[in-house]
Amino acid sequence: MVVPYFKKHFMKKVSALIFAFIFVCAATSQAQTYNTAIGAKFYVGDGSAGGINIRHSLKENAAIEGSLLFFSGAVGLEGLYEYQGPINGAPGLQYFVGGGGLLALSTNKGGSTAFGLRLTGGVDYKFPDAPINVSLGFDPIFYLAPSTGSSLTLGIGFRYVLP
Repeated sequence: MVVPYFKKHFMKKVSALIFAFIFVCAATSQAQTYNTAIGAKFYVGDGSAGGINIRHSLKENAAIEGSLLFFSGAVGLEGLYEYQGPINGAPGLQYFVGGGGLLALSTNKGGSTAFGLRLTGGVDYKFPDAPINVSLGFDPIFYLAPSTGSSLTLGIGFRYVLP
């Protein structure tokens, strides 16, 4: 997979913005508004995928997220580690930034396996009077094997907060 010139430069700028966002937001911390939520996550952009998703808070400023994803002709496993923190003046709203990996297995005859690194950054909202959580994130992926390339996606999550 060949990455066009404009996409390479766009990804460099987006990566710089994500890291700047980490440093700007890292000054505040407060307890997460929920511990574990399970539901669905969808990715739209350069290729679409969706599947089962779970997000669990490890401590007040860290969470892990995992997904079983279904693509056209493939199944994927995704794992992310995220730094999180509250957005001042907006109860239940938090930002998150992080990264992880994606392993995709082809379901086609004679298919292959692909591996990529994923960055993530966005917002996560827990409704105050309902066990519902939604998230929206910018989630670029950088494919490392069997060929290199990148994909820009928007991640949308809908989850039920476990008691």
